[in-house]
Amino acid sequence: MKLRQICLRLPAICIMGVSWYLSSQERVPMPGFKDSDKLVHLVCFGILSASWSLWFSRESWCRAGWSSWKNATLCTLFTSVYGAVDEFHQSFTPGRCAGADDWLADSLGAAIGAAACVLIARLFRKNVQALH
Repeated sequence: MKLRQICLRLPAICIMGVSWYLSSQERVPMPGFKDSDKLVHLVCFGILSASWSLWFSRESWCRAGWSSWKNATLCTLFTSVYGAVDEFHQSFTPGRCAGADDWLADSLGAAIGAAACVLIARLFRKNVQALH
C-alpha cells in the first residue's frame, strides 16, 4: 500500500479512535442547549462518513452512473454500524447510556456526510468535463 493511500485512510481510523475514547468517558463536555448531543452526533458521524469516502478511488466517485451512490451507501453503512457498536460500547461506561436516538443521529449524519460526497463528486465531474 502506498503512503498516499495510508494517509487517506487515517482520518476515518483516527475519528473512530477519538469517538471510542470519548464513549469511554463518564462525561463529555457538550454545548449548553437542549439536545445538543444529537447535533454533535450528527456532525461527528457526518464527518466520519465523509472520511470513509477517502477509502474509495477518486475515479469511482467521479464516474457517471451509480458508482458514487454505491460508495455513499457503503460509507453510510460502515458509519452507521460503527455508531451502533459505539453506542453498545458506551452502555458499559458508568454514567452513560446507549440510546437509539443517538444511533439515529449517527446514521442520519452518516447519510448526510455521504450524500455531500456524492454532490461534491458530481460538481468535480462537471467541472472536469467543462475543461475538455
